[in-house]
Amino acid sequence: MVSSVEKEINFKLYQVMKTITTLMLVFGLSYSSFAIDKGLMEVSSVEIQEQRFTINLAEAIGQVRISIYDPNGNIINRTFFKVSGPQRIPFNLSQVPEGHYKVMLETKDESRNFDIASYRKVEKKVMAYAKAIDENSFNLRVLGITEPNTTVTIYSDNHKVLLKDEITEMGGFSKDYHLKYLKLSKIYLKVENAEGKSKFLYFN
Repeated sequence: MVSSVEKEINFKLYQVMKTITTLMLVFGLSYSSFAIDKGLMEVSSVEIQEQRFTINLAEAIGQVRISIYDPNGNIINRTFFKVSGPQRIPFNLSQVPEGHYKVMLETKDESRNFDIASYRKVEKKVMAYAKAIDENSFNLRVLGITEPNTTVTIYSDNHKVLLKDEITEMGGFSKDYHLKYLKLSKIYLKVENAEGKSKFLYFN
């Protein structure tokens, strides 16, 4: 026969278990609602750099399929990933032609598209031109200067520095140089911009 004390203990245990079950249900519903509320639009993004791009996933989204389509709409790559936490997934398009590509990110519930422009970086050359005025003088013209401090260095044919001229103008400049004792055939120029890119100019 169950005593009144045992009945009271059993009742309290029942109340505790009921409370724990209720809390677990509440937490479960809260987590479920949080997971549903955050879709691919919120947890996914893309970083593009020349012919490479990275898919950023901020949270666990489970099984995901990433497909890449060329400019003609043909699929060129399809890869499956299991995302169990924040993840960065890099891709390289340097082995395919330059152009616009479409990337489709898919889970079992939804999908999202990204447009990727894949182009090689164009190296900006120093646009410098020298034209002889006479055998001892020349005009130097430099275009496309995006930063100040272009350096013009004149060397003798035995590589000795004869003159170093710092130009602070932006956009471009044109300047005449006169050599008192040397002919143009005995010298050469180096024009270097603020980014460290240079061009050599000769007169012979």
